[in-house]
Amino acid sequence: MTLNRRTVLRGLGGSLFASQLEFLPKMALSATPGSYQALVCIFLYGGNDSNNTVIPLDPTNYARYQQWRSGLALTAANGDAPIPLGSTTYGLHPSLPKTAASWNTGDVGIVFNVGTLVDQTLTVAGYQKDPTGPNVPDNLFSHEDQRNEWKSAISKGISVTGWGGRTADTLAYSGGGLVPPLLSFAGPDLFTLGAKDAPLCLPATGPFLLKPYLGKSYRTIVDSLATTLANPTQTPYADEATTAIQNITTAGIAASGLLNPVLTGSNTLIDGFFSSLSSSISNQLWSVAKIIADNAALGAQAQVFYTDLGNFDTHQNELATQAELLTELDDAVHAFYQAMAALNLTKNVTTFTLSDFSRTYVPNTTGGTDHAWGSHMFVFGGSVNPQSLVGQIPAINPFVSGQPVGPLDVGNEGRWLPQISVVQYGATLASWLGVSAKNLPGVFPSIASFKPQNLGFLNPAP
Repeated sequence: MTLNRRTVLRGLGGSLFASQLEFLPKMALSATPGSYQALVCIFLYGGNDSNNTVIPLDPTNYARYQQWRSGLALTAANGDAPIPLGSTTYGLHPSLPKTAASWNTGDVGIVFNVGTLVDQTLTVAGYQKDPTGPNVPDNLFSHEDQRNEWKSAISKGISVTGWGGRTADTLAYSGGGLVPPLLSFAGPDLFTLGAKDAPLCLPATGPFLLKPYLGKSYRTIVDSLATTLANPTQTPYADEATTAIQNITTAGIAASGLLNPVLTGSNTLIDGFFSSLSSSISNQLWSVAKIIADNAALGAQAQVFYTDLGNFDTHQNELATQAELLTELDDAVHAFYQAMAALNLTKNVTTFTLSDFSRTYVPNTTGGTDHAWGSHMFVFGGSVNPQSLVGQIPAINPFVSGQPVGPLDVGNEGRWLPQISVVQYGATLASWLGVSAKNLPGVFPSIASFKPQNLGFLNPAP
């Protein structure tokens, strides 16, 4: 591994950040003084089955759904939030009643059949002719590879940065650089790594506390690492590495001094919305809400938050597992939205989902589904165009075993060729946050290969 400032940071656990180690100027975010915006990513780890998240309600397509899904077909969708797409009406999974209510009030958008793509030229026939061709994403249906492509928005080759991190690279922030524009509650994930900035990684619950001499063992580790890296026989980056450790430690102490009281303190405006919840995602979003509530005191102008929820890798026991996880998502996002409403920031904060991929329409033999491709994503917030729908749910053929499930099936198990790229999805979110058209290719290198580049599901923040 090549040693540089960023690998030194990762070697310290990624819990601090690298912005003080860079000397390139920040690009200013075009926002009015005192304004605030945030993106909050929820990664549905493992590959959420979107085919059972949004379900057809009309008799013809529901009958086909029952036949193709067999033992995984839900007996009823949430018809309280009808979602019209052409001649077909859909409903949400019954574990999403609060999301359904938010759909009815106009605070939820859905992007259908979005996934990893190299460009817009790939067809089902083209994929079947050459499934490893130049316009086919690398290593389809692999958790690690597809997850990384979702997070990097790069579907050919390896990327060491993610689009969340690259978005943060373009954002200005004040407060002496003590609170960076990107904060992660799920570790130093690829999504959070930029070319100039790495995330401040925070615990989902409890304190974030780093004191100058936290303890002998901690100090011994820091001193030992500094001594090793400062030895010219160990690394050509000796001086830089020593300075990096000193700067990172100093920055971490300062950041913990600011954030620890926020994370461990109480906030009467928002705490009640989360107090009855105990899931990991609710704890993460509670902490995000606390930081957003103190954005002015922390010197934040625009931020990107990363959280995750899993495990949606439902090769077996899918019905129970997905129902439990979607309930956790539903409760946590609803509490978070209520908190933003109490802060009068619903239009300033947009929450969105990502996932590895969807899952096969045809079940496997163990009560679950296998890895697929195109999936459906949710966007939550007051800036969402009311009841915004982007794209189409893939059509389902009449049931004939062994035949393609629908026209966009690249095999015969219901793996959908995406019609919308994660690049377009991410670019729409990043543009809303303030990334300019000029800077957009730096965040999404293949953006020129996709049209439209903005999917239009978000209104400008106030």
